[in-house]
Amino acid sequence: MRNKASAGQTQEVVADPIAIQVVIPYKTAELTRAALNYAATLANGLNVRVRLIDVHVVPYGVPLDEPTVNAKHITRRLRNLALESDLEVSAEVVYSRDWELGLRRVLGPGSLVLMAIKRAWWRTSEKRLAARLRKLGHQVIWVET
Repeated sequence: MRNKASAGQTQEVVADPIAIQVVIPYKTAELTRAALNYAATLANGLNVRVRLIDVHVVPYGVPLDEPTVNAKHITRRLRNLALESDLEVSAEVVYSRDWELGLRRVLGPGSLVLMAIKRAWWRTSEKRLAARLRKLGHQVIWVET
């Protein structure tokens, strides 16, 4: 916050707009696009920053710093998706042995996670993941496509 005051005047407090940080985990290009589009409609004039996170699972026996796929390819794929959105998007690649643990490692406390899931009448793995993240104190919004 900034204080504006001059000699003999009362102070007026002007608040800087606080950015709302939304985390979108990458699953497929189609689902991630749907989540980015929903985030853009959700933002509607708000100061929203999106963290697009792709957790790449590295199998045991392969060092984490030497993944099995080309890092430039993954980064380019995320960057292209980020460019399709009007929001401020930062793309991150995380290497982990387990997808969920890799995602949980990069989430801050009480993160807002936006997940796009395919519509199904049964409880999918994405819905179970959302429930586990909520138990850990995160806020989860899912968009059914």
